[in-house]
Parts: sequence; structure tokens; C-alpha cells
Amino acid sequence: MRPIQELLRQLRLNISDMINYLTRNYENHKAFINLAGFIRQTGIQNRLFISFAILSLIPLLITGVFAYYKSSEAIKTKISTYSIQVVNQVSENIQNALARFESDSVDIAFSDIFQKTLISYATLNDWQKTDAELKMQAILAKRFLFFRSVSDVLVYTQNKEKIIAYGDMLFKLKLKSDFLEDIFQETAARKGVPVWLIEDQANEAEPSNSIYRMERYGSAGILLARSFKSLEQGIPIGYIIIRINEKYILNKYKSINLGNGADTFILNRQGVVISSRNPDTKVARLYPDPSFSEALKSHMKEGKYTFNHIISGKRCLIAYTYIPGADWFVVSAIPFFYLNSESTRIGIYIAILGIICFLLALFLSFIVTKSIAKPLHQLVDSMKNVETGNFVVRIEDRSKDEIGEVTNVFNKMVREIKDLIEEVKNKEKLKRIAELKTLQAQINPHFLANTLNTVRWLANIQKADNISSVVTSLMQLLDGCMGKGRELVEFRDEITYVKNYLNIMAYRYYDKFKVHYQIEAEILDCQVPKFILQPIVENSLIHGLGPGGGQGIIVVKGYRAGNDLKMIVRDNGVGIPGDVMDNLLQEKPPEKKDRLSGIGIWNIEERIKLNFGPEYGITIESVPNLYTTVEITIPVIEKEGAELDAKGVDCG
Repeated sequence: MRPIQELLRQLRLNISDMINYLTRNYENHKAFINLAGFIRQTGIQNRLFISFAILSLIPLLITGVFAYYKSSEAIKTKISTYSIQVVNQVSENIQNALARFESDSVDIAFSDIFQKTLISYATLNDWQKTDAELKMQAILAKRFLFFRSVSDVLVYTQNKEKIIAYGDMLFKLKLKSDFLEDIFQETAARKGVPVWLIEDQANEAEPSNSIYRMERYGSAGILLARSFKSLEQGIPIGYIIIRINEKYILNKYKSINLGNGADTFILNRQGVVISSRNPDTKVARLYPDPSFSEALKSHMKEGKYTFNHIISGKRCLIAYTYIPGADWFVVSAIPFFYLNSESTRIGIYIAILGIICFLLALFLSFIVTKSIAKPLHQLVDSMKNVETGNFVVRIEDRSKDEIGEVTNVFNKMVREIKDLIEEVKNKEKLKRIAELKTLQAQINPHFLANTLNTVRWLANIQKADNISSVVTSLMQLLDGCMGKGRELVEFRDEITYVKNYLNIMAYRYYDKFKVHYQIEAEILDCQVPKFILQPIVENSLIHGLGPGGGQGIIVVKGYRAGNDLKMIVRDNGVGIPGDVMDNLLQEKPPEKKDRLSGIGIWNIEERIKLNFGPEYGITIESVPNLYTTVEITIPVIEKEGAELDAKGVDCG
């Protein structure tokens, strides 16, 4: 079919060139009574020139695009400047808040009670430690009692011993050891410089407290951590961690409105979300787009504080500012659909005017081009239909011009191609049927030699006790392969072929397999293609159970499902690898010399589709080292006059 389609495509191009040539040299020879007929007597070049000269769309398009582009750029520039000013103001507010907490941490760390307690903590007894802790709590309660955003203040000695200086004593903040150790290492490396972190339930050691703490102190907390030294000796004596509710920072920018769909959030240099007002952006988690934080850092190096980026599939204008003390980025993202809303409105007005002018041009061009376009479109559409394989196409065109003559030639060509294709199909079908019948009549001499060799071996070893069984099965198989020339046999005969084959194989694979038959009695008289089941069973035995160790099981099932006949062969062998499965039914495998016949799975699939159609065939399911199931589906073909019993039967 492909060469014919290529021929038709090339023919269509040649006809189109010929039509263009004929219309350019069109000579008036007949007057038409309607407008389309009158215009058709004019040369195609004059028609196109007159119609497109009436209204030219090029100046309109250039003007519209230029106006849209300039208005869009002006709006983007203004919003970009405004968004930078907003994030700068937010950044300044946040820095002021952070500076207050840093100042509080210094006051706490260098107060007398904290200095004395941490310096002498190792020498204090339990009562003295508890007393010192209570004094710390009393001092910090005055500082943070009316400032609910601070939920916890934890102090650690140089030996990592914990002191709860402020917080809920019933539901204490307990950070995971690995998370806490990372904090100690980073704060020690910074040598007293504050470190700002974010934590949530995943970083807490006792999630049973999380529900209460989330309701009272927020689901996430911003941590200020720093190490501090002795005022007298200048040596490190401990660490302090202050937890602030993330909502405190969120409230600094939550009410800011940069436009419909705009978002504002805070990231640190590692790309972790510090705060966000968008519930889809999870706090204390990495930002969903890893490339975004890299874009922030690269633009900061270049000194650019606005850039474009795609967030959640939407192109946005990004404006940001950097908080050096906390190593945070305050980011605003404004979708381009909001930025372009005003310029889009202008574009709509321009488009309306353009459409009106364009419709006028279309109206005039329609009358002019109707005499040319209609027959040419009809001819091209017909060629496309023929290209897809539809050869019932015929064009009715009684015009006496050159296009009418081309149409008549096209109709004649389609008829000839259709007759040729039908002839080729019939020949190919007859050829395939002959090949399949020849294939079914073949007996592999290697298989016959192996079987006779088995007979000889049994005769020598077992003194001819089993020769009768083997020879009988072999004769029945030979009768099935070479006798009678029938394409369809009763299903009970097909089961007999399978049993005869397995009887022979039982001596070759001694105690290697067992077979269970589950056949409904009502399908035993149904007609099936000869040797449709035996090659599948042969595959299960040779490729499924043969390579494996121990005894295997083959289950042969047959039943009726509506108007379909289902035949299933399942084994618990080694299975089929995925790469083999992909090509098992797609391409013909090489001939196997050690098989009963040349009929394999690929040939069975071809026979079924050739005889019954593409909706029938073989499906295979396999799990390596577990099982393989081959299901054959064909239509039910009942034997005339056969009485079917609805009860199932075990043929084994």
C-alpha cells in the first residue's frame, strides 16, 4: 500500500502543477451566466492581484503587533519597578524583625544567670540545675510572655546538655538528634554569627506533641541559633536556639497584593521554603522547582533583581531581594497573564477592527476565488481520501475547462488503481493460504529422528514395554499433520494431538511435568484450526519447564465466553524475559529444527488473523521465574447437528 500512496501523492503534486499552468494560460471560450462563471474566464494572476489589492492586511498586522508590544513592555516595566519596591519594603520589615531577635539572643546569652549557669553547669547538682532553669524561665517569661510568636528558647551547654529557658513545659520542643547536631556544627563554624533555619514536624523527635504544638505554636518554626562565649575568659560555653512561629514572618507580607495570581514567598540559599502564603508551597521543604533557586543565585551574581521564569507551568515575572544576615531571598512572582491583561484589552480592540476589515476582504475574495478554489479543493480532498486507501471516490464535475478534464482523468485513474489493488490482495491472500497449508503439512525430520531415537532407547533399556505407547502417539500425530488436508478440526481432536505429543515427551522429560485439563464439554464439538494448541503446549514444555529445576505443571483450559472460544495454556516455568516478550508476536522467528512442526506462536497468530480478522489472536502474560499464560481467542464455530452439553468436564 505504501508505494501506491507515494504514487498518489506524487500524482497529486503533478496535477496541481498542471492546473496552475493551465489556469495561467486560460483562454476564454465560453461565457458563464452566473458570477462565478464570469470570473472564471479571467486569468488567475489578475484575480489574485485584484482581490488582495483591495484590502491589505500587512499594515494592519504590523500596526497591531507594534502597539501590543509597546503597551505590554510599558506595563511590564512599571509593574517590575513596583514589585521591586514592594519586596524591598518587605525585606526591610523582615530584617528589622530578625535584628530584634538577634538582639534578644545576645541579651540572653550574656546575662549573668546564663553566663554563670553555663560556666559552672558541670559542677551543679540536680537541685541547682533545676533552680537555674526556673530562674531563666522567669526572666524570659517577662520578655516573651506578651510576644506569642516566640514559642521556645533552648540553651545547650558546650557538652550539648539541654536547658529549657522558655517554652511549654507540658509539650516540650524536642528536635531530632541528627537535625540538632547539624545546628551545633553550623553554629560552631559560624563562631557566634546567627544562623537562621526552618523546622517542622519532620524535624521533631516526638510527633505525638505535634497536634497541640501546631495549633498553639504553628506547624513550622523559624529557628535562630548561635553559639556564645564566656564574657570573662572568651571561651565557647554553649548554644542558644530561639524558635519563632513562621506565621510571624508570614504576617509581614501576607496582605500584600501584587495582582491577580501573584505570589510572595521566602527561600534560603539551599532552596528550602522559609515562608509562603501559598498552601501548595510547603514550608520547610525544598522548593518544587530546583532550577528556581539556581536562577536566583545566578541573577544575583549578575546584579539583576528581576527576570522571567516558569512556575507551575505559568510564565511569571520574578522580582526578589536578598537578606544577607539570614541568607534569605524574598521573592514575588507575578503571572504574565496579569501583566498582559491591559495590553490584551488593547489587542482585542485592534483585533476587532482587523476582523471587520478582514471580513470585507474575505467577502470580495470569496466571490473571486470561488470559481477556482471549489473545484481544486474538491480534487485535492479526493486525492487525500485515495491516499488513505478510500478508492470509492468519484468527483462530479461537468465543467468543460481544463480542471474538468483533469477530474475525468482522475476518476479513471482511481478506478484502475482500485481494480489493481483488489487483484493484488486476492493474489496475496491465496499465496498466504497456500503457504500456511504447506507449513501445516510439514513434519520436521529432526523431531521425527529424535522421537524414533527415543523409541530405540526405550526398546533397548525397557525391553520394548513402552514402544507401543510411543509409536501409537507418533502415528496419531503424523496422521494429524499430514492426513485429510482439513483446515478445521473438532476441539476434542486438537486435545488428542496435545495428549499424544505430551505422551511422547513424557519419556523424554521423565517426571519433569504434570498436565491438568480443564475443558468445558460444550466446546468439544466446536471447530478450531488444526494444530492451534499443540505448539503453545510445546513452548510451555521446552522453553518454560525445560530450563527449570524440579517438576512443573501445565494447565490447559478451554471455555466459551459469549461468541468467543477461549483456549489458555499456563505453566509455572522460568517465564519470558521482557525484551523477548516485546518482539514475540511482532516478527517471524527463525525456524526451529527440534520442533514437531514449523508452526510457532507467530504462525498461529498469523493464521488466526488471516482466517478470523484482527480482533482475534493471542495474548501473552508472563512473570519471570513465576508463570507464563498464553490465551488464544477465536470465534465459536459449532459443528452442524452437534448437541452441546452445558456442563464442564475434566478431560484429564
